[in-house]
Amino acid sequence: MKLNRQKILDFFKKSENRATVILKDKSKANDTIKDALGKAVTNKGDLEGVWSKMVLLFAVSKDYVNGDYTEIPKKSIIAILGGLVYFLSPIDIVPDFVPVLGFIDDIFVLNLVYRQVLKDLEKYKDWKDAQIKIIGDVDGSSAS
Repeated sequence: MKLNRQKILDFFKKSENRATVILKDKSKANDTIKDALGKAVTNKGDLEGVWSKMVLLFAVSKDYVNGDYTEIPKKSIIAILGGLVYFLSPIDIVPDFVPVLGFIDDIFVLNLVYRQVLKDLEKYKDWKDAQIKIIGDVDGSSAS
């Protein structure tokens, strides 16, 4: 089965447009992230190749929506949320219920998003690591 890359990108563009609207409503944004995380956990075996990337995408989007981390460009957060919206859609280029192949387009899109925002994710990881270190220093659990 050959994937139509342009069809996937067109569908993803629509998902980014939906993400722009969703991002304006903190409650909707949180629900979208929560729903995507639930679907990801349920289908973790099918997502093995992108699991660690997805965990990072969920974390940065959650921290952004909650106002904890706002150093990421809006364009990047829209791409990330757009990827999650695409992932959530059961009827996309390859419907998720198709055995074995159902998540192939989702994985393509999530990898695309990840590569697109990689520099922003690296900055986020540095920030997140610093937060964990600060918490460790405050509660005395750091090994310094």
